[in-house]
Amino acid sequence: MARLAFLGIAAFGLAACSQNEVGKKVITEQCIAEGETVEVCECFAKASDEKLDKELFDIIVLGAQGEDSETEKMVEELTPAQKAKLSAVTREVVTSCGAEGYLAAG
Repeated sequence: MARLAFLGIAAFGLAACSQNEVGKKVITEQCIAEGETVEVCECFAKASDEKLDKELFDIIVLGAQGEDSETEKMVEELTPAQKAKLSAVTREVVTSCGAEGYLAAG
């Protein structure tokens, strides 16, 4: 719950930034909090932003916020093609950024 309050404040404070900038910050900060290096986490956030459309990127952000049940619900509602894309891109990003530990911890 504290994460959500912080994210609300951060989103309000960063209103001039794009929504994806806030999302990348959320992903990066949570990744770092889970023990990955800054470089790996920044790569993970940037690559996710670049390779995923807004709907899929938002699912990654929601997962980083710890909203597991809502994340699962959103993934279930995806089309088979969207699920395949999310899975493939996630694997690609994890491999290219060396973030295997991040997903294993999540």
